[in-house]
Amino acid sequence: MYKQAIVLLLAATSLAAGAVVAEAGGEIKVGVTLAPTSFDPIVGTSGGDAMSLYPLYDRLINFDPETLAPAPGLATAWTYTEPQVLTLTLREGVTFQDGTPFDAAAVKFNLDRAISLPKSTVKTDLGGINSVEVVSPREVKINLNKPDAALVLTLADRAGMMVSPAAVEKWGDAYGQHPVGTGPFNFVEYAPGDRMVVAKNANYWQKDQPSLDRITFRYFTDQQTATNALKARETDLQLNVPAADVAPLKAVSDLDVVSRASLLTEGCYFNFSREPFSNVVARQAIASAIDRQALSNLLTFGLAVPTSQVFPNGYWATDANLANPFPFDAAKAKALLAEAGHPNGLEIKGIAFQGTSEVRKAQIIQEQLKAVGVNMTLDVTDIPTAAKSFFTDKTYDMICSSWSGRPDPSQTAESLFSPKSFFNAGGYLAPGMDVALSEASSAQDPSKRAAAFGKVSALNQQYVIWLPLLSQPNNTAIYKNIHGLVPNFYGKIDVSFLSRD
Repeated sequence: MYKQAIVLLLAATSLAAGAVVAEAGGEIKVGVTLAPTSFDPIVGTSGGDAMSLYPLYDRLINFDPETLAPAPGLATAWTYTEPQVLTLTLREGVTFQDGTPFDAAAVKFNLDRAISLPKSTVKTDLGGINSVEVVSPREVKINLNKPDAALVLTLADRAGMMVSPAAVEKWGDAYGQHPVGTGPFNFVEYAPGDRMVVAKNANYWQKDQPSLDRITFRYFTDQQTATNALKARETDLQLNVPAADVAPLKAVSDLDVVSRASLLTEGCYFNFSREPFSNVVARQAIASAIDRQALSNLLTFGLAVPTSQVFPNGYWATDANLANPFPFDAAKAKALLAEAGHPNGLEIKGIAFQGTSEVRKAQIIQEQLKAVGVNMTLDVTDIPTAAKSFFTDKTYDMICSSWSGRPDPSQTAESLFSPKSFFNAGGYLAPGMDVALSEASSAQDPSKRAAAFGKVSALNQQYVIWLPLLSQPNNTAIYKNIHGLVPNFYGKIDVSFLSRD
């Protein structure tokens, strides 16, 4: 189901109404190492999808790039009219790229679909919604089954990306092959594993935007190829530059490398549905076996910060006083393996995403595990295949991949720790986690929410549900004739509103 959205669509059949073909000088080429897993925003499985989806889709809520505080998007105002009722006021004069109107009925359609679609990966994010009501064409009332302080910023992510109801009704399960949003660019074509092309939406609601006529996303599985393309000016900017490439790219004439802290965290997922990782002691052994500082040194030249929490240092949901109960300790790892019933070592199946940095990371962890008696085989494949194999089919024991963060920390907590989440392979629920998650999402007072997230992080450390390893900065390499880059703490760059000399 993940591959059905990844097909080549030709410009003649896919260019939505109102698109403008680019003229010379009106195009930029963006290098990315994360190809989209789907162009249907509620179906995709990779946090990296957002960068490819932003040009196509506006969101109900935007966020401040520095603080991640909610800001107007397709909804110009929002208020909890009652503790369990969120009311949205919608922007006027917006149409989808196929000409159909954006209104309250479209919002209801989108939210109902995100909750009910069997393959939706955002169901957990919207689990607090009881019903969605159309009050008027410009007003939507969302009725909740409990207070949900996280919902506003949840609508600044995938769940808030509005798709055309007419396009969904026309294409059904194949909608991901024919994406239509309200965003600044229309979908033109996608060549799997190679490129996506989008063209200016001449009817976009923001005055004088976008500046560009055309954007081409170039997708690279090999990091060196991506870097070479940037140096050769075959691309104008590169998103998510690995730390290892920062220094060499800074030496390139006319090229800037913009770095800032982000929510991106490297970590490992476990398959809880079977032995050995249905046993918490085996997971604790893995946590004790990984040397985070060595991993940072080898993978990022020490630029990434070792961590045992899902959230980065300095973030309001991070508990600065929370100590790691399972720091690197090879002797303890071996003792825990013996306690888990594996005194002679352990054989596990690992899988990794394609990409130079991803494979390197997995290989370093593989060697560290081997030193304590854990032999991990390692298969490498594309993101959609790996995600399906691990999270849906559950045919592997472990995958070490980044979590890109979400606008609201409850989205991260629910996605990683709720037994109902797609990303919880085997539906594991740690004792007390359901209460902590509920407190974190429902408390309106920021200090009470922060305290609840401290409980969530402590439970995650104790039961090793998701194993945080490194907090990564976000790096973007961009030529100086490209303007308007806005880095954000979320770590996912929107290139829609760039311009060029």
